[in-house]
Amino acid sequence: MRHRAIGPQPPRAVGNAVAPCYTNDRRDGRLLLLADHGGQQQAAKRHRRGRAPRAQSDTGSGTARERCIISAWILITISLIYIGVLFYIAYAGDRRGRMMRRPGPRPVVYALSLAVFCTSWAFYGSVGSAASDGWSYLPVYLGPMIALLILAPVLRKMLLIAKQQNTTSIADFIAARYGKSQGLAALVSGIALLVVLPYIALQLDALTTSFNIIVHGAYSRPQTEVTLAGWTDTGLLVAIAMAVFSIAFGTRHVNPRESHQGIIRAIAFESIVKLGAFLIVGAVVTFGMFGGVHELFAQAKNVPAFRDLFNQPLITPRFITILILSTSATLCLPRQFHVGVVENTETRDLNTARWLFPLYLFLMSLFVLPLAAAGLTVFGANTVDPDRFVIALPMHADMPWLTLVAYVGGVSAATSMVIMATVTLATMICNEIVVPIALRLPGAQFGHRQDLSRALLNTRRILIVVILILAWAFYRMFATSQTLAGIGLLSLSGVVMFVPPMIGGIFIRRITRRGAISGLLAGLLIWLYTLVVPIMVTQGWLPGGWMAAGPFDIGWLAPQALFGTHFGDTLTHGVFWTLAGEIAVMASVSLNTSITLIERAQAVAFVDLGMRRQPRSTTDVRPPAIRVGELEVLLQRFLGPQAARAALHEYSGHHDRQLLSNQIVDASLLQFAEQRLAGVVGSASARLMLASGLRQRDLALEDMVRLLDRTADAVQFNRNVLQAALENIDQGISVVDQDLRLVAWNSRYLEVFEYPPGMVRTGRHIADLIRFNAMRGECGPGPVEEHVRKRLEHLREGKPHRFERHRRNGTVLQMTGNPMPGGGFVTTFNDITEFKRNEAALTRMNEELEARVAKRTEELSRANEGLRRENQQRAEAQRAALEARREAERANLSKTRFLAAASHDLLQPLNAARLFAAGAEQGSASAQSTALQQIQMSLEAAQALLEPLLDISKIDAGAWDVKYQAFPLSRILDPLTREFDVLARNAGLVLHAVPSNAWVRSDPNLLRRILQNFLSNAVRYTETGRVLIGVRRRADHVRIEVWDTGPGISEDQLESVFEEFQRGTSSHASGERGLGLGLSLADRMARLLGHEIKVNSKPGHGTVFRIHIERVAPETPAADSPATEPVAAQPIHRALCVDDDNASLDALVGLLKRWDIDCMTAPPEDAHALLADEPFDIAIFDYDLGEHNANGLELIESLGQRFQDTRFILVTANRSQDIIARAEAMNIGLVYKPIGPEKLRETVRRPVRGGEIEAV
Repeated sequence: MRHRAIGPQPPRAVGNAVAPCYTNDRRDGRLLLLADHGGQQQAAKRHRRGRAPRAQSDTGSGTARERCIISAWILITISLIYIGVLFYIAYAGDRRGRMMRRPGPRPVVYALSLAVFCTSWAFYGSVGSAASDGWSYLPVYLGPMIALLILAPVLRKMLLIAKQQNTTSIADFIAARYGKSQGLAALVSGIALLVVLPYIALQLDALTTSFNIIVHGAYSRPQTEVTLAGWTDTGLLVAIAMAVFSIAFGTRHVNPRESHQGIIRAIAFESIVKLGAFLIVGAVVTFGMFGGVHELFAQAKNVPAFRDLFNQPLITPRFITILILSTSATLCLPRQFHVGVVENTETRDLNTARWLFPLYLFLMSLFVLPLAAAGLTVFGANTVDPDRFVIALPMHADMPWLTLVAYVGGVSAATSMVIMATVTLATMICNEIVVPIALRLPGAQFGHRQDLSRALLNTRRILIVVILILAWAFYRMFATSQTLAGIGLLSLSGVVMFVPPMIGGIFIRRITRRGAISGLLAGLLIWLYTLVVPIMVTQGWLPGGWMAAGPFDIGWLAPQALFGTHFGDTLTHGVFWTLAGEIAVMASVSLNTSITLIERAQAVAFVDLGMRRQPRSTTDVRPPAIRVGELEVLLQRFLGPQAARAALHEYSGHHDRQLLSNQIVDASLLQFAEQRLAGVVGSASARLMLASGLRQRDLALEDMVRLLDRTADAVQFNRNVLQAALENIDQGISVVDQDLRLVAWNSRYLEVFEYPPGMVRTGRHIADLIRFNAMRGECGPGPVEEHVRKRLEHLREGKPHRFERHRRNGTVLQMTGNPMPGGGFVTTFNDITEFKRNEAALTRMNEELEARVAKRTEELSRANEGLRRENQQRAEAQRAALEARREAERANLSKTRFLAAASHDLLQPLNAARLFAAGAEQGSASAQSTALQQIQMSLEAAQALLEPLLDISKIDAGAWDVKYQAFPLSRILDPLTREFDVLARNAGLVLHAVPSNAWVRSDPNLLRRILQNFLSNAVRYTETGRVLIGVRRRADHVRIEVWDTGPGISEDQLESVFEEFQRGTSSHASGERGLGLGLSLADRMARLLGHEIKVNSKPGHGTVFRIHIERVAPETPAADSPATEPVAAQPIHRALCVDDDNASLDALVGLLKRWDIDCMTAPPEDAHALLADEPFDIAIFDYDLGEHNANGLELIESLGQRFQDTRFILVTANRSQDIIARAEAMNIGLVYKPIGPEKLRETVRRPVRGGEIEAV
C-alpha cells in the first residue's frame, strides 16, 4: 500500500478564480484549506473554536488529484477474507438451522435480512442522487417504511397465504393465485430476470468502479482497468467471483421450501456491516473533516451546486413516483419477496421487523445529505461522479483505513444483493421454466426412485453463471452511461408490473388467469417502450428521431411523450403508462373471460383468507330430515367406523333411548353430531355441513371450496398438533400403517438411528429401514434378510413386544411395539443407557453396602478390641510419662553433675597452670623451665577436655554434617590397626586384627573415631593379654567388634558407661584415666549415623564393644584419575599474622620466631597493602577480626588470586560446615582454637595438595 502525501500545493487557475488547495495538516484532526481570493493567497485558519474549514471544489484540471492508492491484492485479500467470514456464518447457520425456530435472535435476524433492500445504490447511489437531484433520494427510504408501518396487514396476509400454499417464489405465488398456471409462472420469471438484470449490473458497476478508483487513486472512473494475473476486465472478474460465491452460498442443497437459513444469517451480518461502514464514513467526514454538521452545511451553502439543489419543491411527480416504486419493491422485488415471505419462519416475527427495519433505514439515510454536501464542497459539481463521493472523500482525506471501511461496506451491500437475487432468479427459472420444459420433452421419464436433487442443483448453478454473464454484458453495454440511481430506478420501475396481479389478486376475486397474463404482457411492452427504448436510442441502437417525432413520425407515439402526455419527468411518464396500460388490459380481459373452477377455488383461498363469514346456525333453520343411519355414515367418513358407533352409543346411553337406523334425527342428536364433527373439521365447517341438510341441498361452489379448505386446515392442524406432541417426547417414535408403510415419526427417531437425509419419508416401507439398520449391525449377528423377515412377521401379526438392544456404540436401546386398533403399528425407541448405568451403579452400591456393613461390624469388633488396648496403652502411657518425668529429673540431675564435673575438670588444669605461673615468677631458671613445662601440660589437658565437649555440643545441636558413602572397611581398619599396634606393644599387649573386605555405607570419618575410641579404651584399661578387632557378617549388616581382656565392667555400671564423665579404673602402673567423654561422644556419633552400639562385659574376663552397620555391595572402582601431585614443601622464611587482638598476635609471633620464621603483624585494614609491598610465604588470619571489620575468610576472599605464592591459614574456633566448605574451595588451611603448637607447626610445615584442606 502506498500513499500520496498531501501537502500545500500551488493554487491552480479555474476561469478567473484560483482553485483552492488542500494540505493534510492534522494537528487538529481536520483538513486545512489554502485559498487565494482576488489574487491574494490567504492561509486557512485552524479552527480552534470548532468551526470547520471553508472548502471549495478542486476543479483545476477536470480531475481530482490522487490521494490514496491501495494495492489491488490487498483489496482482493480483504474481500476474500470477508466472503470467507460470510460463508462460515452461512455454513454454521445451516448446521444450526433449528435454532432459528426458537425465539431469541430469530426476529432480529429476520428484520436485518430485509435490509438486503439496501444495495450499493443505497450505499453509493443515494449520496449521488442527493448530490444530483436533491430530495429524490428520500422516497427510496420512505417507501419501505410505509410498507412496514402502514401496509403491514397486506404483508401479513401474504405471509399467511404463502405458508398455506407453500410457495417458493414470487412467480410461484402469483401463479398459485391464478389456478397454479405454469405459463403465468414462466412469464413472471422471465419478467423478473429482465428487470433484475440491470440491478445486478448496478452491483457489478459499483464493485468494479470502487475497486479501480482505489487502486488507481483517481476519483473519477478510470479510463483503464486494473490488470490482475493477465486479466484486464475487472468487471468480468467480479462477475465470476460473484458466481462462485452465489453457487457456494445458495446451491449447496435442495430445500423443500427453498429456505436458506444460513444465507439469511449471512445477509443479516452483512446488513450490520454495511450500516456500520456507512455510519463510520459519514461520522468521520462530518465531524472529523468538517468539525460538525453545522460547520459542514455552513460551507456547503457557499457552493452554488449545493444551494441550487434544495431550492426546488420537496413533493414533485418524480418524488411520488419513486415513493411508489420503493413501496412496491418492498413487496414485489423477487429477492425482497424471498427474504420477507419465503424465509419467514413465524408470522409474529413481522412485529419486530415493523419497527427494526424502519429504524435501520433511518440510520442508513442519516448521513446521505451530509456526505453529498461534503462531496460538493470538496470536489464541486462536475469533477467527481457524485456516486463515488463515499469512496472519494476518504481518499481525498488520505485515510486508507476509512477508504477500506467504505470499500468493505460497498462490497457488503453489493454481494448480499447479488447472492440473494441470483439464487432467487435461478430458483424461479429452474422451477418454472427449465423443469416444466424438461418434463415435456419427448422421452422424458423419471422413475419414482430417481433422485433429481443433483440435477436440480447443477441446473441452478448453471443458471447462476448465465445470469451473472448477462448482467456483466448489460454492465458493459449500459452501466458506464448511467448513474447508479438511474439503473436502480429502471429496475424498480419494471418490478412495479407485479403489483396489479399480486396485490390485486389477494383482494379481488374476479381477476382471471388470462387477465393477469394479458396485463403483464401489456405492462412489459409499455415498460420496454417508454423506459428501455430511450436508453437504446441513447446508445445509438435505434434512430435518434424516435425520441421527439416518434416511430414512423407518429408524434403521439414518442416514447417519452406517449399520447402527447408530459409529466415533467421521464420516469414518472414511463411508470404511469406501464401501470395504466397493465391495469386496463388486465381488467378488460378479466371481465370478458370466464373463471375456471380451480381459479375460483384459488381466488377464494387467497381473498377470503382470514375473513370469517357468519354461517347460519343449525338452530336458525328447521332440522333437515336426516335419518340416524345417514348421520352415522357421515360421522364414519370423518371419525372412523368405531369412533362413530361409539359416539352414537354414548349419546344413546346418556339420553336413555335406543337409536334406530331409519329414525329421524332430532335437534339434540344433530347438535351432538355437530360437536363431534367440530373436533375434526372445525366448528364452522361442521355447522355448514350439517346445515346443508345432507340431502336435497347442494353446497355452493364457494362454500364447498371453503369447506374443503377448512377441513384441510383442521386436518393440518390436527397433524401439526400430533407432530408437535411427537417432537416433545424424549423417545423416538415411528408409526406404520396396515401396509407397513411409514406414516409418522419424530426427530428423535432420526437421531437415534442416524438415517441419511431423505431416507425417511412418508410412505416408505418399513422393510427398507429395517434392512438399512441390519446392514449396519443394529440388529445383531446373522443374515440381514433373516432379521428383516422376523421383524416383519412381528408387525404383521400385531404382537406387542418389548426388548432391549445393546448397540455397537455402547448405548442400550429399549424398543416397545404395540399394534393400533385400526391397523398399523407404533414403536417407541428409548435410550436407556443412562438407566442401565444407574442400575449397574445401584447393584454395585448394594454390594458395596453389604460389604461395608460387614466391614463396619468387623471394625466395631476391632474398635472394641482397640478400646481395650487403648486402655492398656493409656495405662502404659501414664507409666511412660511417669518414667519420662523421672528420666527428665535424672537428666536434669545428670546435667547438673555434668556441668559440675566439666567445670571441675576444666578448672583443675587451669588452676594448676596458674599456680605454676605464680611459682615461676620467683624461681630460678631451671625452676621456671620446669614450671613452663607444667603450664604447657595443664593447658594441653584443658584443650583435650574442650575438644570433645565441643564435639558433643555440636552433635546435640544438630550442626554436624554427615557425609555418607559406600567404602570398604579395610580403608579405616588397616590404618587403625597399624596405629594401635604400636601403642599396644608399648603397653605390653598384643593387638590382633582380622582383615575384612566387606563394604559398608557410613561416614568414614565418624566411624573411624568411634572405633578409635573403642581401641583406645581397650588398650588403656587392659593390663595383660590381648586386644582383638574383627568383623562379622550378618545378612545385610556387618558387626564390628572390639574385644579386650581387661578387668571388665560390672553389670550395674553398664547402664551408665555411655554417660558423660563416667570413667573406669585403670590397672596400669601409670594409673592414667580417661576424661569420661569418649564413649559418650561415640554413642552420639553412632546415633547420628543410625548405627547401633552394644556392649557386653563380665568382671575379670574383659569387655566387647559392638557396632552394627548397613552392608552394601562392592562398587566397581572408577578409572584412576590423575593423582594430584603434592606441592613441594617450600622453606618458610617470612610470615604475616593478621588479628585484631595484640596479645594473640604477640603469642603467635613468639611461637613462629622460635621456629626461625620472620614474622610481621598487621591489623585487618593494612593486610592488603603489606601483601602487595612484600612477599610472604604464609599468611595467618584470625577468623574473628572485630565487629567493624570483615571476618578473616571474607578478607582472604577479597584478596582473590593475586597472591598465589602466599599460602593462607585461617585460625578459628567456629567449626561450622559452611566455613569448612568455603575454606576447602579456596585451598586454605584451617587451625582450630585453642591452638596447639605442634598442630600449628604441622599445618605450617606440611604442603597442601590441590583441592585438599587441612583442619587440625
